[in-house]
Amino acid sequence: MGTIFVAYGQPGHRKTILEFAIERAVASDDDLLIYHVQESEDESAQQLREEIEQVVEQTDPSVTYTVEINYRGEASDQTNISTQKRLTDAILESDTDYEYVVMGDVERGAVEELTHASMTTAVLATHAVPVLLVPV
Repeated sequence: MGTIFVAYGQPGHRKTILEFAIERAVASDDDLLIYHVQESEDESAQQLREEIEQVVEQTDPSVTYTVEINYRGEASDQTNISTQKRLTDAILESDTDYEYVVMGDVERGAVEELTHASMTTAVLATHAVPVLLVPV
């Protein structure tokens, strides 16, 4: 039994990605580490945890999971550390050898790709762990 790292991202498709990861974890008898990088002060940790719990209860409550939320700390964190780095550091600096990472693969236009760094690209570039992309 291993652990699957789930990148719990922006609202919209993250519930679908989590449902997919839960189904894979149950089928393979793996645990989940559900990881969220806080990008906005508007996000409440309590609301995120309740949302995750609701998805787990509706999908398969037998899955074992842990939730980690990476908060922006000091002002320097808000300007100097990208969300991509915070996510990749969580994967690379962990003591856990993850079976794989589950994350969304959001289709983006050429202009958006140039102006906004991709979380998916950052994780794939680490070559540290297999990545399972869920098209959203």
